[in-house]
Amino acid sequence: MDANMSLLPKICEYLNVNNQFSLLKGSDLSSQLCHAWFISQQPDHVEYQVACELLTINKHHPVLEFLDAFVPDAEAELSHNYDELPEGDHPLWQLFSPEALAAKSTPEKVREDIHRNRTLDNMAKSSQVITDVAEQVLFTSNVLLGVPLRGDDVSHLTLGECFHQTLKQAQNQQQQYWYDHPIPVGISAEENEILYGLKHLDKALAGEVDRGNLAPDAKATIVLSCSVTHPALAGIAKQYVEFEINTHLNLKHLNVAVFGESECLEVLRHAFPEASDDLKGVFGVNGAYGRHYSFLKAVAPLWQKAVNPELKATFKIDLDQVFDQTMLINETGKSAFEHFLDSNWGASAVDNNGHKVKLGMIAGGLVNECDAHLGLFTPDVTLPTGSDYAMFEQLFCARWGQAISTQEEVISQRDDIQRVHVTGGTNGILIDALYEFQPYTPTFIHRAEDQAFILSALANPIDDHYLAYSHQPGLIMRHDKEAFAGRVMEVSEAGKVLGDIERVLLFSGYAKQHPLGIEALKEKLYPFTGTFVSKTPIALALLRFMLEGCYRNKDYLDDGAHRLVNCLNYCKNDLENEVISNQKGWQEYYSQLKDGVLTPQAVTSVGRCQLLVSEC
Repeated sequence: MDANMSLLPKICEYLNVNNQFSLLKGSDLSSQLCHAWFISQQPDHVEYQVACELLTINKHHPVLEFLDAFVPDAEAELSHNYDELPEGDHPLWQLFSPEALAAKSTPEKVREDIHRNRTLDNMAKSSQVITDVAEQVLFTSNVLLGVPLRGDDVSHLTLGECFHQTLKQAQNQQQQYWYDHPIPVGISAEENEILYGLKHLDKALAGEVDRGNLAPDAKATIVLSCSVTHPALAGIAKQYVEFEINTHLNLKHLNVAVFGESECLEVLRHAFPEASDDLKGVFGVNGAYGRHYSFLKAVAPLWQKAVNPELKATFKIDLDQVFDQTMLINETGKSAFEHFLDSNWGASAVDNNGHKVKLGMIAGGLVNECDAHLGLFTPDVTLPTGSDYAMFEQLFCARWGQAISTQEEVISQRDDIQRVHVTGGTNGILIDALYEFQPYTPTFIHRAEDQAFILSALANPIDDHYLAYSHQPGLIMRHDKEAFAGRVMEVSEAGKVLGDIERVLLFSGYAKQHPLGIEALKEKLYPFTGTFVSKTPIALALLRFMLEGCYRNKDYLDDGAHRLVNCLNYCKNDLENEVISNQKGWQEYYSQLKDGVLTPQAVTSVGRCQLLVSEC
């Protein structure tokens, strides 16, 4: 390679060795433009002249607009942080994914680092925090609703003309929010994640009755946030969820409440009549994942005030996750409830650096359904084999750190560690910790909302303590997503990939505002979560989108280009102010809720979210 060449063309030249970019490989114009850009970085490429001409005559194409937005900042990032393309194996990992290189090259050292950095000493439990799980723990989960899949019939939804008119209105709207696997309205009962999750949670509760942990006539409560892909769906979300539950389920041990955006606005009007724009911005469920994730924590003290004064905590599950009571009891000797009753949740301790921690949060783990026959403690993420790398993993491979972290944290059988790597379900927080530390995930976080939540906790120590997750060994749920909802996942795959690219941009932008600073934060989050905090996020986003774009088509590339340009502009212009606004909003929420008294109208507005669920 030419020593005088800037770094971006050198990276493109290196990628060409394995990818052999050619205009002939493009499936359509959008894909050809991705090939053309890589070729245009290599003047000695046989298609260089034709590629440059193609780029010139399509300068207003979405892919070219993406390049115009990203390339200058990418070049500036690279020149500021690096002089040359590194030597040796995996030079691109050295640039963009050093955690992957360390995990692949020296896995035992990475394991030792995790053990050392997560170990807690001087564990002190003042008393057993949870003594009655059904009474004291509010279960929560998120429902993500989308418009019907193409070709699906929704005439069986006997909800009236107004409902179907609103549904048609939603189908004619532009999609506003993207989720990994939204539930299409009207999908079959067999594919419906809401029904699947509630049915299996009710079954798990029956197991608690059998073990004497739940009275036969008692019920646990689950609050569902109901986020939508298209704005019009917000007005019919609760109605639809209630219809599906009452049509297909007979829940014996479970009360259900649903908060859509409409219900959240109603609660705001009555419980916080003078709410600031900051509070209105954070309290709700529509939008990126971060908004509903924070809501599902913050709803617990509201529920305590309005419905159940005995409530002490909330615990989030995903509806594609199951408490397999037989496995739990056979392999750990405890049922799901018994894990809550015998835990370090609420304890204090000292971390590896001598800092005091408050274990106000708790985290469990997951086992994939397809691996469940291997045992409860089977990691749900496996180490790369070397032959199973995805296209983008030439640049960046989070799986190495994720797999080792899963083994050493998520399914660890030690009870003297704190958790940094957590899963989106199977985690909880005490109401006292919510009031004291006011943690949240920013409203702009689209993916890995669970990983982002801990960043706010690390930013806000109180009385020399910082908020941390207690690890509960064996509190593992079975993850059944691929077993019943493959069609939904297939449809949403493109949005998930774009969300992964946004994740690096948003996490890195958020980290720049963090009081710990990027280096200290990456060290604290090592080796998995920290890999998404990048010194060169714009360059990484540019290269990943263009590299994958060589093998995709117009549908992905044109919409994706606009979406990523919007994300980049947001990171540059709005992210910092949004973080400040989020902090103010949650401070207002918790201080007013703690010190105030809910009016009867406010109590009623919360109570209306409870569903009238039919029983056998």
